[in-house]
Amino acid sequence: MLKRTITAIIILLVMLPVCLFADTWLLPITIALCTLIAVYEMLGCVGTRKYKSIAVPAFVLAAVCPICARLIKNTETFTSIYMIAAFFFCFILLSAGVFSRGKLEAEPLFISFASLFYVITSFTAIVLMANRPFGMYFVILTLFGPWISDVFAYLTGRFFGKHKLIPSVSPNKTVEGMIGGMLFTALLTVPYGAVLMRVVDDVQSANYIPLALAGAGLSAVSQIGDLIMSYVKRKYGIKDFGRLLPGHGGILDRFDSVLAVAPFMLLLTEFQEYLQFFG
Repeated sequence: MLKRTITAIIILLVMLPVCLFADTWLLPITIALCTLIAVYEMLGCVGTRKYKSIAVPAFVLAAVCPICARLIKNTETFTSIYMIAAFFFCFILLSAGVFSRGKLEAEPLFISFASLFYVITSFTAIVLMANRPFGMYFVILTLFGPWISDVFAYLTGRFFGKHKLIPSVSPNKTVEGMIGGMLFTALLTVPYGAVLMRVVDDVQSANYIPLALAGAGLSAVSQIGDLIMSYVKRKYGIKDFGRLLPGHGGILDRFDSVLAVAPFMLLLTEFQEYLQFFG
């Protein structure tokens, strides 16, 4: 537990300045590094890391996408390029299967594509989010909101949990824990908005009801994201994706919830003009 706590503090100290300087190159470079490690872990999990024809283009895509998300300011242009890149990545994987002379089956290739598309898209969404108005504050919610949700879901489940959520995937998660995580995350977005109004010059107002609803949605998506990665680990019979973070496992183990939340929060930024989360 001590090792896990120390690691969590170190992660906090690293990620906080990344969030505060989200408008600089510190964010995309950090996210690109995390994406590379996450792709390395996922390829190891599904058993295709040893194939260079899969690993090399996967690593290139992982490193390039977050950087290009900052370079290409026009979201529509970036989305078009990204979808074309994803298609060619899929084409390369399937071609590798065709020319492997039976060494590569179709199933691990499709699993590799789906899992890597999930990971790379999610991390890249963080950079796209930071490019938008009030993006830094959405990024902070994206990175730290899931951890707050995890803490309160755990505490609520431990003290009040009676009904198992999905025991075949995660035996310790409860329905009460999930509800508690959603409730407390929603409640904590209110003081978050209030603090921003008082300490940040470019935030003049915060719309608390949309923020609270976003917090509840963030928590729900976060907990489902955690279950998704637990499902993958159970499928492949592993405890952790990696050993980089003592007490936590790998990047995928620590950012499993964030991966699900990032595209969700990016979608919410599309409605910033109408809902005025921050003004």
